[in-house]
Amino acid sequence: MTVTLGPLRIDPVTELDHWPFAPAELFPAVTPEELGDHRGDLDLSITTYLVRTPDQTVLLDAGNGNAKERPVLLAHHQFDTPYLDRLAAVGVVPEDVDVVVATHLHPDHCGGFTRLVDGAWDPTFPRARYLIPADEYAWLQEVHASAPEDGVAADLARTFEDSVLPVVEAGLVELIDLPYEVTDGVTLRSFPGHTSAHLIAELSGGGRHALASGDVLHHPFQFSNLALAQGGDADPAVAAESRRRLCELAVERDALVLPAHFGPGRIDRDGAGFRYRPIPWGGA
Repeated sequence: MTVTLGPLRIDPVTELDHWPFAPAELFPAVTPEELGDHRGDLDLSITTYLVRTPDQTVLLDAGNGNAKERPVLLAHHQFDTPYLDRLAAVGVVPEDVDVVVATHLHPDHCGGFTRLVDGAWDPTFPRARYLIPADEYAWLQEVHASAPEDGVAADLARTFEDSVLPVVEAGLVELIDLPYEVTDGVTLRSFPGHTSAHLIAELSGGGRHALASGDVLHHPFQFSNLALAQGGDADPAVAAESRRRLCELAVERDALVLPAHFGPGRIDRDGAGFRYRPIPWGGA
């Protein structure tokens, strides 16, 4: 279902509806008190957002992509999802996309930059500008250049090789500094910590606001403890500060929050902290 912010139209395009993780795998320091009555895995999703403005079709995050070799990061390994069919279901084919933004260059956000065609990794969105913060690109390029043979770094190097480098070589990448205005109503802002140059997209129109928050937050558990680090946070202290900044901004703007890994909602103040109010997409 479509959310409208004045002239902006926003549709979620979900790559994976159910993406389970053991709580301690996702949040190494999570406590029984934070888990409460929850038992078993935490069920995440992978959701991207299609934003149509009067003059641009913008895709915020591109998902993990199919057929990617991620033998260390097995949760990202060898997907086979109908993501492009789901994109088509909201009226867009890859050639319609003008701009692709990754909130950061982890595999589940930029792997969909490319798809396997006749044994080669081709740009999925051949007419698009792929916007990547210069510092984020430099980080992943350095990981790749170090030629790691094992561990998480090896899968990150594979991500650069099969998902980022092909769009660079096709001349489709624009390295940007933040903040960056994509078009009227779509501004990219720096919210680092999960990675060094992680960004969010601030969306506005008709006096209404939304924040596509990427991996600033991974699960509603974090609202009760904004210091609760996700296992992939590059700088946990900076990531916690970005979570607080996002909450403050969402409250200030009364913004709809559009996370990558759980459902949309709004953030309310709760004493000295914050509380998340999930909203069904149709009611957003």
